[in-house]
Amino acid sequence: MVAYLGKPPSEFLRLSEREWRGDPPLPPLSLEGSEEMLVGANKEAFLSFMRSMLTWLPEERKTAKELLEDPWLNMADES
Repeated sequence: MVAYLGKPPSEFLRLSEREWRGDPPLPPLSLEGSEEMLVGANKEAFLSFMRSMLTWLPEERKTAKELLEDPWLNMADES
C-alpha cells in the first residue's frame, strides 16, 4: 500500500504507536497504472472513489455512507 499511497505524512507518524523504519524499496506502482479496464470519465471517477478510501489519516477517509453516495457507484455503466 505504501507504493500506492507514498510515505505516511508526518501527522500520521506523530500519532502512530509504531516507529516508521526507513524507506523500503517500493515497486513503481500507481492507481492509474493498475486500473486497466476502465477508460475516460468512468476511470477518473473510479480512481477518485479509491483515493477517498485509501488515505493514511482516518479522518480524511470517507465514511461508508459517503462511499455509498459516491458518484462512481451511481454511474451508469459506460465501459
